[in-house]
Amino acid sequence: MTRPEDLLYAVDERPPWSRLLFLGLQHAMLLSVNLVLIVIVFRRAGATDAATLSALSLGMIALAISTVLQSIRKGPVGSGYLAPPVFSAIYIGPTVLAVGAGGLPAVFGMTMFAGLVEIGLARLLRKLRALFPPAISGLIVVIVGLQLGIIGIGDLLGVEHVHRPAFHYHLMVGGLTLATMCALSVWGRGVARLICSLLGVVIGMLASIAAGLVPADSMRSFLDAPILAVPEPHYLSYDFQFRLIPAFLMAGTAAMLRTVGVITTCQKINDLDWKRPELKSIQTGIVADGIGCVIGGLLGAIGMNSGVGPVGVAKATGATSRYIAFSCAAILVIFAFIPKYTALFLIMPQPVIGALMVFTASFMIAGGIQIIVSRSIDSRATYVVGVSLLLGLSREIFPAYFKLGAPLLHQFTGSMMSVGVLSAFLLNFVFRIGATRSATFEFEDSDMSATEIERLLRARGRAWAVPSDVIDRAVGSTEQVMQHLADADLIVGAPSLTMTYNDFDLMIAFRYQGALLSLPNVGVRKHFFLEEESFSYGLADFLTGVYPDRMEARTAGENAQIRLIFSG
Repeated sequence: MTRPEDLLYAVDERPPWSRLLFLGLQHAMLLSVNLVLIVIVFRRAGATDAATLSALSLGMIALAISTVLQSIRKGPVGSGYLAPPVFSAIYIGPTVLAVGAGGLPAVFGMTMFAGLVEIGLARLLRKLRALFPPAISGLIVVIVGLQLGIIGIGDLLGVEHVHRPAFHYHLMVGGLTLATMCALSVWGRGVARLICSLLGVVIGMLASIAAGLVPADSMRSFLDAPILAVPEPHYLSYDFQFRLIPAFLMAGTAAMLRTVGVITTCQKINDLDWKRPELKSIQTGIVADGIGCVIGGLLGAIGMNSGVGPVGVAKATGATSRYIAFSCAAILVIFAFIPKYTALFLIMPQPVIGALMVFTASFMIAGGIQIIVSRSIDSRATYVVGVSLLLGLSREIFPAYFKLGAPLLHQFTGSMMSVGVLSAFLLNFVFRIGATRSATFEFEDSDMSATEIERLLRARGRAWAVPSDVIDRAVGSTEQVMQHLADADLIVGAPSLTMTYNDFDLMIAFRYQGALLSLPNVGVRKHFFLEEESFSYGLADFLTGVYPDRMEARTAGENAQIRLIFSG
């Protein structure tokens, strides 16, 4: 790992104590913004303010534990990067379903299940590209964003308050909050741009208080909250609902994909010579993320997932030291015993919450689209994405229709995500039939024209709809290998080149008689990330790979073979 020059404190460097505490406080406050998701869930469940306050406090303890787990390097747990979790919007859709199906006990039980799903999927990481091609991975992210956005837009527009006297104030505050977030993200500078959502919430809260939108009961709960107190988990109980398995299975899968993107981005930020995703730290990071989610369920909170906002802030400030995670965790634990701080989230009104959810959902939808188009869209991918997305949306538009099916089907049609993602997997499985294509080119001698090689590869690539960036990498690598072999005069007889594509990987197999060669790799970097960009950028890199993804070489007697594999 080569230290980038633009970092003040690299991943294994410890800042001075004063700066360590300041940076930890900055991250702790940034993570606190998503505590509002706990308030949303508990309000929908009809929980008391006392129970909500305890959940917020215990949630910060869960955040602290998960933050530490992610930053350590202990065997199979922890990526070793500053990638603290947040209470994730990924889980809002399934959690709202769980509230209606079994109340808060179902939320906690199924949240633990989702964490276990994520831990289990960590073992399958090496097969991720085959299991979750960009079309399906991006579709999952898009559907998560749509689920969150539908809930958020209802709160932002005040659908339930349209006949109330303060409705116009509701719209004004919601619009001001969202406009502030968007304006700072587009025209802001430096850290202000990266914490635009936090600043938007602050301005929205001030406007809500001025407009009288903060309920008197909520304000009284804030004023009556003690300065110091130990959280009381009297509301804790657990339930497991089989009918919620599809929704939380998909949420756990989406959380795993998000973690892949976040950790991949952390690797790139901290290594000047980064070339490709390093699987071990991603796997251990997924395990840490899953354990954190299980702990969140045990302590009576909702699902957590590696946060993308903190990654962007770390990059902008140049402080990516994993030691910041320890100070952040300590500050979160201190906050957990200050109910006056957690009570701030009880007075956050509906329009501010709705604006935050719409803002986050917009990034998730755009990030999902970015992942989908990270490779070319052929007819198979068109049907997988288009039909599955329409079926998922139909679940929200025609809910009564899906309730007419047999009770067994209800297990798989309970949410937009379960309908959309299940159909995507089934369609992708069907369209895999006849997807592998292959062509072999024979050469008369070792004097092979680079122009002719490029013409053959690009013509076949266009016919098979291979992504242009994949073909570019394949052409460059193939020409380099063949040129080295020809220059060294190592080829005896007539060589051949076989090109194979299965919609996931492009393989170039070069067979000849002679010695084996190695091929250098190059990487691609980006220097600034805004909000959810770091997640989608990192995940797209992991899914599509960078110049060549794998090289295999072997000999049998005088015969040699070099295989270059490029993930599409």
